[in-house]
Amino acid sequence: MCIFGAMARATGLLRFLALGLAFVACRGEYNANSILCDDIEAICIFEDLPFVQNDTVCGNKQEFLNPTKCNCGSMCISYLEEGDECFKSSQIYYPQKLCGPGLECMTSEVEEDKDYCVRNPAKKCINETLRYEEAQEAGTLGPGEYKPNCDEFGRYASRQCSPGSTCYCVNKDGERLFGEAPVSEKDNVDCACSTYWEETESRGLNTGLRCLPNGNFDELQCADKMCFCFDFTSGTISFGPFPDFMMEDLPCYDVAIHGSTYQRPCEKALEEWESNESEDVIIIQETARPVCNHDGYFAAIQYKDNYVFCSDFYGRQIEDFHQEIHLADGLTCNCARRRYIMEENGFGSNKPKCCGNGDYTPVQTRGLLAYCVDSNGNQSGPEVEVTDITTLPCYSEDPCEN
Repeated sequence: MCIFGAMARATGLLRFLALGLAFVACRGEYNANSILCDDIEAICIFEDLPFVQNDTVCGNKQEFLNPTKCNCGSMCISYLEEGDECFKSSQIYYPQKLCGPGLECMTSEVEEDKDYCVRNPAKKCINETLRYEEAQEAGTLGPGEYKPNCDEFGRYASRQCSPGSTCYCVNKDGERLFGEAPVSEKDNVDCACSTYWEETESRGLNTGLRCLPNGNFDELQCADKMCFCFDFTSGTISFGPFPDFMMEDLPCYDVAIHGSTYQRPCEKALEEWESNESEDVIIIQETARPVCNHDGYFAAIQYKDNYVFCSDFYGRQIEDFHQEIHLADGLTCNCARRRYIMEENGFGSNKPKCCGNGDYTPVQTRGLLAYCVDSNGNQSGPEVEVTDITTLPCYSEDPCEN
């Protein structure tokens, strides 16, 4: 008789080995309790199939559950490259090969009976990428054009970089999020924290993990007077928690980033501003409420009297960029912030031209060429010689007029 009941009470590796020995010893006597996979481990072992929790390393292949009874184990599917022939349907019930990341199996416009792995030009990010590559191959690439960074599904990747200036964070539709850094730090920017906050706020929440100014997670996190190291890859605490007065003993503490206290400039200013209110009396504020980003530093747009101004990370006005409040709807200060970041990181000679409110001047010039730009400062449309600047669709005698 099988001793399955006793073996089932074992744990970890001993349980796994015990089950294996039990089923080897009494394989013919095991009967599933139902047609449901309610005891996957036992069924997989009985059927001589790998257990679903077995680790399978697929490398650059795609991992799938093995289409066997109860999906025991997993299997690796090879990727096809761009231009390889593929099949939209198959007589077998699972694929043997798949189009690689960023590719789709689409019917050829020339050979209607054949399908190939291609980048889908109907997707905005891919369409812009294809146009960039065509211009690059033809030698007509403009001085302000940038190659979009697309994810494996053809959507905008969270980090985008403009040539020679900065990298910034966006959502899957290419819309700007918090987070920006000099392009020289490109390889260290993942914008994971910016993406996390977009999701968090979409659920109506306003508390969560803290970011770095570039949109990454801050490895050091503190809450309720406790600090810990956060592994953003696994989403778990990797060290700690420690009381906040022991913050400097954590391996993720960096004096250059965290200073002597966890509180950052805007958080401190906000706390001081809010301390002017009490249950007994409300003091009329002489200064506007500080606006903080998810990194604890000042947001790009700050308020003062009857106008808004473009701010650096420490709440100081960038150059003279400002706008009357009643005209500030839609203001981003993207250009002013880029100028500030570039200046601070040694790229000042190529700073973009901004309107007085800190947004980009619609027409930018580089050398003997002029071109239109979008709200992120990237070239939009063809460039012309500076002498023909009036032919650009974005040209105006007063381009910064609202």
